[in-house]
Amino acid sequence: MLQFLLGLQFTVSVPLVFGVIAAYYIARYFWEKETVDNYEKKAVFISGCDSGFGRALAIKCAKAGLTVFAGCLTKQGEETLQAETRGLPMITCPLDVTKDESVAEARKFVDKNLKKGIKLWAVVANAGVFTCYGPDDWCTMDDYKFSVEVNTFGVVRCVQAFMDLIKESEGRIVAVSSVAGRVSVPASGPYSVAKYGVEAYIDCIRQETAAYGVKCSLLEPGAFKTALLDKDAMRKRVDSKWNAMTPAKREAWGDEFKEWFINNWNNTLHSFGSSNINIVVNNYFHAVTAKFPRCRYLCGLDAIVFFLPFSLLDARIQDKIFELLAGGKEVLPNDLKKKLAKKTA
Repeated sequence: MLQFLLGLQFTVSVPLVFGVIAAYYIARYFWEKETVDNYEKKAVFISGCDSGFGRALAIKCAKAGLTVFAGCLTKQGEETLQAETRGLPMITCPLDVTKDESVAEARKFVDKNLKKGIKLWAVVANAGVFTCYGPDDWCTMDDYKFSVEVNTFGVVRCVQAFMDLIKESEGRIVAVSSVAGRVSVPASGPYSVAKYGVEAYIDCIRQETAAYGVKCSLLEPGAFKTALLDKDAMRKRVDSKWNAMTPAKREAWGDEFKEWFINNWNNTLHSFGSSNINIVVNNYFHAVTAKFPRCRYLCGLDAIVFFLPFSLLDARIQDKIFELLAGGKEVLPNDLKKKLAKKTA
């Protein structure tokens, strides 16, 4: 009798659960089409607008009628963005997210230039740097500090600087993480550590600010062929670490392994990386303008099809898959070759 009841419960509950899930996603499809109104009375502050996602988002928001405060690290970034957006509600300002005083000056700049009748509606913490240099043994504490300073603390600085205005407008906080904030990829130590930190921070403040009417969103892009994934840039990053190593450490790893690592890393990322940055930009824009934005946006086919299910696997399975993707034991460091040779001798 008990077995019958358990079986009955199973047959009833499983279809019900799947039905509820299906109904939720169908309903979400429709409610996500609703947008906020009065774009012309809303302003958005975006960091990292010199190039890439931030620049494209700033232009898209300005064309939609939102007043955009675009934080740029370089003067050249400001000037070229101004030239490209003449006649649009675009205001650039210098911004270095690694410096408290720079972010504080950006806040003063927004206060001074925010026109009457317009409220700061959103902060988009987009500024970031791709801090993948090679295995942890090649990295220094300065590499980790730099990555966290830009990719994690840069987000915290920008959010905290404008939090009171966002609470007042019941607006949006949007930050970029990465699939590397969901799954740690080999040879991405400084980057993954920083992106995991962004995830933790936004998860925390999303709950803290909900009562104020603030909605927080995280973007988790997969691999996109922006300047961050440039092959020459990756080689320069690796060479800078390699040349700083002691001769003994370089000998332990070997030039053959270094060259294999650079080529394998570049080829793997570019084999499934997307050139369509609008996937990320459109998700950013949705997080800013949708009446019901998502808490998380997985950006890119690799993020949805590979990294999401991959993150649910047992760690041992994850490790084996990454080993296979990296070519298994195709090329080994010199010291590991010697160790294995001794075992088989």
